[in-house]
Amino acid sequence: MKHRLLLFTCLISVNSFAQSWEQTYGVGVENTGHSLQRTSDGGFIILGYTYAAGNASADVLLIKTDEYGNEEWSQTYDDFLNNGMYDNTDDKGYFVEETSDGGFIVAGVTNEEGENSEDGGLDILLLKTGPSGETEWAKVYGYPNNDVAWAVCQMSDGGYAVAGYTVTSPWDKEGHFKEVYLFKTDANGVEEWSQTFGTEEMTAIGYALEQTDDGGLIIGGRIGPGRKIQNNTSSDAYLIKTDASGAELWSQTYGGDYFDTGYSVQQTADGGYILSGFTSESNENLTDRDMYVVKTDGIGNEEWSQTYGDADTREMGYSVQQTMDGGYIIGGTRDHWPPSLGDSDMILVKTTEAGSEEWTQTFESEEGSEDSGYDVLQTADECYVLIGTTSNEEGSDAYVIKTCEDGTQFVSFLSPHSSERKLEKVVDVMGREVNPVPNQILFYIYTDGSVEQKFIWN
Repeated sequence: MKHRLLLFTCLISVNSFAQSWEQTYGVGVENTGHSLQRTSDGGFIILGYTYAAGNASADVLLIKTDEYGNEEWSQTYDDFLNNGMYDNTDDKGYFVEETSDGGFIVAGVTNEEGENSEDGGLDILLLKTGPSGETEWAKVYGYPNNDVAWAVCQMSDGGYAVAGYTVTSPWDKEGHFKEVYLFKTDANGVEEWSQTFGTEEMTAIGYALEQTDDGGLIIGGRIGPGRKIQNNTSSDAYLIKTDASGAELWSQTYGGDYFDTGYSVQQTADGGYILSGFTSESNENLTDRDMYVVKTDGIGNEEWSQTYGDADTREMGYSVQQTMDGGYIIGGTRDHWPPSLGDSDMILVKTTEAGSEEWTQTFESEEGSEDSGYDVLQTADECYVLIGTTSNEEGSDAYVIKTCEDGTQFVSFLSPHSSERKLEKVVDVMGREVNPVPNQILFYIYTDGSVEQKFIWN
C-alpha cells in the first residue's frame, strides 16, 4: 500500500510538472495572438492586438499568464499619436520580450485612423511596461513615409534594438521601395543611432532580430527586386550581421528562383544561425509554399537547407528555435489555396540537428475553425508552446497550445536523476511490475532512486 501511495503522489505531481493544455484569450470581438515569451516566474507573456465591437481601430493587447496558461492580467494600449486624448489610432503589437527589470518591451506599429497607409500613415511603436503591464513610457519613431517594427530585443547595456522596415520613396503606381530599418535606443527609448540596409532598386524587410554572443545583432528577413518585390513573386531570404553599433559585417541571401523569405532567426549553439520562413517553386505565389529552414555557419555560409510540406497544402514557418537535444522546432501555419479546399491549422515540425524531419503535428481549436500559428518556444519540461489565432463566424481569439506529445512518447522525470543510473523495474499506476506496452502510463524506477514517467503511443 505504501508503494502504491508513492506512485499516486508521483502521478499527481506530473500534472504540475509537464501538462498539455490549450487556452484562448481576447477582450474584443476580433483578437490576434502574434508573440509569446516565457517569463522569469515560469509563466508566459502574450502579445497581439484586439478590435472592440464597433471600433475599426485596433489596440495593442498584452496578456500575462501562469505556467498553465491561466490569465493573470491583461492590458490594452491605444492612441499613442494623440497622447490619450481620444481613440483614433490603429495600434498593433508584433513582438514582446521580458526586460531585465521584470517589465516588458513591445514593438509594433501605429497609424492615424483613415490615414493612407500607402503614403506615410505608419509609424513604429515602442512601448515599455512594468511587471503588471502598467505603461512606463511609449515612443513613436519614423520618417515621413511608412515605418514598421517587427522585432525588438534588449541589449546588454539595457537599451533596445528594433528591426523592421522604412519606406525610402514616395508611393506611385508601381508601389515604393522599402529598406531594412535598424535602430538602437537607450533604456528610456531615446534613439542613439539608426541604420538602413538594402540595395538600389530593391525592396528589403527585416522580420526578426537577436543580439549575438559577440554583442552585435543578426537580422532575418527578405530582399527582392522592384517596389512591390514583383507582386510578391520574387525575393530571397535575407540575413544581415552587424556589430554593436549597427554597422554591417556581412549579409547573405538564400533561396531559389521564385519567392523565398525568412521570418525567424536564432543563433545556434555552434555559433551559426538557423533561419525559417517559406519557399515557393513557382511564380504563382498563392498556390505553392513550403516551410523553408536554412542552417548557416557563423559568417552566413549555408550548411544545409530543408523544406517541409505537402503538395496540396501551403506551409509557412514563422518561428524557429533550437531544442535541448540540438535539433529544431518550427512553428507556423498550414493552409489551403483556394481556402475553399480546407481550413487552416497551426503546425509544428520537429527536426534533428541536421534538419531531418522527426515529426509533424497540426492543431485546431475546434472543427471548422481557421487557425494560424506564429511563435513557438520549448519549455523547461521539454514540451512546446505555440501561439496564434483561432477564428470562426463569431470572431477571433488569441490561441495558445502547450503540447508534450511528439507522436512517439512522453517523458517526465519526477525526481532528480543521475546520468549513471540503471533501470531497476517498470511499474504501472497501481505499482504492479509490468513489461512496457503501448498506450498506458508507466513508471520507470532506477537504481539511483529516480522515477521517470512515460506514455508510449502505439
